[in-house]
Amino acid sequence: MPNSETDCDVVVVGAGGAGLAAACAAAETGARVVLLEKLRDLTGTTSWSVGSIAAAGTRLQRKAGIFDTPEAFAEDMLLAHPQSDDTLHLRLMLARNSGATIDWLERIGVIFLGPFPEPPNRVPRMHNAVPAGRIYLQVMAGEARRLGVEFRHGARATELIMENGEVRGARYQSEGGAQALRARSVVLASGDYSASAELRAQHLTRAQAAAIPINANSTGDGHLMALRAGAGMKRMDGVFGPQLRFVAARSLPWIASLPDWRWLRLFGAAFIRHAPPALLGMLAKQLLVAHMSPSDALFEAGAVLVDASGELAGASSKAGEVLALRPGATGFVVGDAALAARFSRYPHFMSTAPGIAFAYFRDYERGRPDLVHWGAGANALAAQLGFDAARFAQAASHLSGRIFALGPCQAMLTVTEGGAAIDARGCVLDSTGSAIPGLYAAGGTGQSGLMLKGHGLHLAWAMTSGRVAVASAGTDALSR
Repeated sequence: MPNSETDCDVVVVGAGGAGLAAACAAAETGARVVLLEKLRDLTGTTSWSVGSIAAAGTRLQRKAGIFDTPEAFAEDMLLAHPQSDDTLHLRLMLARNSGATIDWLERIGVIFLGPFPEPPNRVPRMHNAVPAGRIYLQVMAGEARRLGVEFRHGARATELIMENGEVRGARYQSEGGAQALRARSVVLASGDYSASAELRAQHLTRAQAAAIPINANSTGDGHLMALRAGAGMKRMDGVFGPQLRFVAARSLPWIASLPDWRWLRLFGAAFIRHAPPALLGMLAKQLLVAHMSPSDALFEAGAVLVDASGELAGASSKAGEVLALRPGATGFVVGDAALAARFSRYPHFMSTAPGIAFAYFRDYERGRPDLVHWGAGANALAAQLGFDAARFAQAASHLSGRIFALGPCQAMLTVTEGGAAIDARGCVLDSTGSAIPGLYAAGGTGQSGLMLKGHGLHLAWAMTSGRVAVASAGTDALSR
């Protein structure tokens, strides 16, 4: 328990996937934990995900008769994105503890389907939460409250309290003004910096900095606090994007907006496990068309990307970089009826949930009619969407017959990969490689240059780094 000089043992900054996992892990050690969240509700980047986590050595794998090892998982990560060995300790930490993370999430109430196959993984490792990523935040928040974690919403952390080179708490802003919270340890888990104008301008290309962040609340608060405390930062130029994404639906599909009742999720999981494939595909497609990226294969087959005025922005996935520098970073994917017909049957899908379902052009017409616009020709479609007729006619000159425009889509910054340098226990390191006493980082804030190119790895890293590595913050706090 804290002494008279501290308000708590551990302060966690950020109530997303990494922060909630860290808060639970610290509380399980017996530490008194306060969680600072600048927003009024739980809307971390985790809540935007479809809910897939890649993991090795899980109970569900063993139940399915799948033999897997952390070493094999670590090797397979490199197949998706070869990288230098300076992040080997983090890759191995993730691979060795990801299975325990899934098992813990199961124990506290998350229902998973899977594991499903997903290249380049040599065995099925993809675990999909029911119904989607937001369930992680809801279940972990309930567990954190059960463990006695104190939530302070509307509390934006601004600065670390430093004494003799050690972190002794954090300052934050709330409705009551500036506040100070003294603690033995601080865990920075406020996400990536994809919405920080300051950090984007410093570390990213012009197009990357101009792209629209998927999560407008990822303002790099933890990165800035770590920097001011003397933390070393790694691969701050690492990024996924600009990536084309269709604008989100105005409302969630009904399957993603079901109440958080455990009996309902258990029923849903059992139903999905035994549902006919056609019905399962229909349900999954509702999620796939909610807020996804157009397939690169569309451009390879002849589609083009135009900006909001109808001017050609490119004919490949790289066109997102061009679109990012156009007004509003907004455009449309344009093709003809032959292309639409081609992408209405396997193997030409527009989006996919690995191992579960594919979504085709016709699924978008049914599930997201707001995104699909048809015209008898270039002039008709230009008039319908307010394009400059001459520019659009030139962009679509290679197309014939009826023409479609899918969109709006936006050039979006999916996630930044750089963060505070950490060791395998989540301790933040300074520029010399020495640990800063009392300071830890998890998730995007503490990604430390580990590139997570591969489906299900970002969620795996967020909750594993929070749950397993940052558990040391609670242990260390009680010994200080």
